Amino acid sequence: MVLSTRIPATLLRATQATKAIKKAANARKGPVQDASNPRYELMKQILFYQQPRELPDVSEEDIERHMTILRAEKIFKMTASSKRRADRARKFDAMEKAYEALAEADPRLFEAACHKSGTVTFPRQMRVPTETP
Repeated sequence: MVLSTRIPATLLRATQATKAIKKAANARKGPVQDASNPRYELMKQILFYQQPRELPDVSEEDIERHMTILRAEKIFKMTASSKRRADRARKFDAMEKAYEALAEADPRLFEAACHKSGTVTFPRQMRVPTETP
C-alpha cells in the first residue's frame, strides 16, 4: 500500500496564514487568542483529516490465495455446523428414547413430565437439566 504524504492545498494556505499570524503576534508581543484563529483550524485539519485510502495493488496470486482462504473458512463453518446439527439430533433421539422408556415404565409419571403448568416457577424452570438433582 502506498501512503501519500501530500498535504492538501487548503492546509498549505492555512499554514501560510498561520505564519502571518505568528508574525503579527510577535509584533504585538503576545499570542492571538481569537476563536476564529486559522491555527486552530489548521490543527484540527492536521489531527483529524483522513485521506482516502488507496487500494493496494493485488496480484493474481494474492486474489487466488484470498479466495482459497475464504473457501477454507466456509468449509470449516459448514463442517462445524453439520457437527452441531448431528449432536442436536443425537441428543433429541436420546430424549425420545427416554420419553418412551418413561411411558412404558409409568404412564402416570410420563403424563406428569409432559404436563406444562400455567404458573411459572422461576428456580425450577430456569435450572439447567443435569443427571443428578
